[in-house]
Amino acid sequence: MSKNAELSARNKQFTLASWQKQGAWNPVTVDHADGVYFWDAEGKRYIDWSSQLVNVNIGHNNQHVIKAIQEQAAKLTYAMPSLATEPRARLGEMLAEVTPAGLNKSFFTLGGADAIENAMKMARLYTGRQKVLSRYRAYHGGT
Repeated sequence: MSKNAELSARNKQFTLASWQKQGAWNPVTVDHADGVYFWDAEGKRYIDWSSQLVNVNIGHNNQHVIKAIQEQAAKLTYAMPSLATEPRARLGEMLAEVTPAGLNKSFFTLGGADAIENAMKMARLYTGRQKVLSRYRAYHGGT
């Protein structure tokens, strides 16, 4: 069995993939990445057109990002959302500088579904309305 087939089989045996029909899932393997490329378990190079769902759009292994992650992890790896931190305040300030006037507060979440759910809660509180319109099988907001 090839390295790709073995890694794919192990993933299919022990994990579930999102947005996939599980029986038809035939994943490309990923071993490592650099810049705009990633390599499978057998060394074949691919261009990463998806930016891994848009969260590495400045490239894999960006040394500035790695350095910032290492420095922050050495100082504080995590603080729950109810605590105040310098990075949180700094990012909020930076976002307030580039958003339209009056939009000077940010609400940070860990993912799209979490962001949509909290936006719905805020909209309901602000408007007093309870009904929500969502698109059938929408990427976010259908839960």
